[in-house]
Amino acid sequence: MKTYYDSNLEQLIDHEVYDMQDNRLGKLACLWTDRTGQPAFLGIKTTWFFGKNHLVPAQAVQVNEATHRIRLPFTEEDIKNAPTVDEDMQVDPATERRIYEYYRGLGTNFPEEQASFPQAEAAGTESESRLETGERRGAGREETTIPLREERLNVGKREVEAGGVRLRKIIRTETVNQPVELKHEEIVVERTPKTSAQAEASGGRAFEEEDVYIPLRREEPVMEKESRVREEVRARKQTQTERRDVSGTVRREDIEIEREHQEKDEEHHVNP
Repeated sequence: MKTYYDSNLEQLIDHEVYDMQDNRLGKLACLWTDRTGQPAFLGIKTTWFFGKNHLVPAQAVQVNEATHRIRLPFTEEDIKNAPTVDEDMQVDPATERRIYEYYRGLGTNFPEEQASFPQAEAAGTESESRLETGERRGAGREETTIPLREERLNVGKREVEAGGVRLRKIIRTETVNQPVELKHEEIVVERTPKTSAQAEASGGRAFEEEDVYIPLRREEPVMEKESRVREEVRARKQTQTERRDVSGTVRREDIEIEREHQEKDEEHHVNP
């Protein structure tokens, strides 16, 4: 991990910037140098304020050239509350003092020569800080480059509960008819005439009452219930895939070209 003293920060434009907890903050969009040409402030392009850069003193950064990462010893909330300026603005002495005072309030100690730099500017010394970005700016140049950015729509997925199925076992009662054959006994009375000889031979007491009981039996249905497993109900989940078009609004930068023509006044000659 290198510091800004032994890193060429100008070559790190568009590198990813992370806070002390490895949360991504944005990209290094531009940097400002002091009168000696050394980096003074870094402009971190985030998504919190459109068109603004959060300023960080260059002395506080750490650079990992292997992973192309710039790490700041501050939290995401610290950078979110840091002073911001437009990308093409110069950093005046008042803004410099405000930046250093903000980060000193977070407990950051800067080298003595750097700490006195804002006060020297406040004393009336003409500021020579300049802006270094991936663009070439300034009037009168033969060539300029303006980056045009666009947003891409990244669609992710997350699982949510979309309802459910509850299986409840209930008891239903129904009447079942089942035929059965039942036996029963009946009495059959038969009269058999006797001849005179047979009547005399039978003997017995005459004209005496007699009571004879003959039991009769019958079958009755007896119902008995038994429980058995009729069938099993198995419930399981299966995943179905459906294709759905997700639409969103994204922005992209474009450029409008306005041509300005300078008309040349024609010279009029007056004959004497």
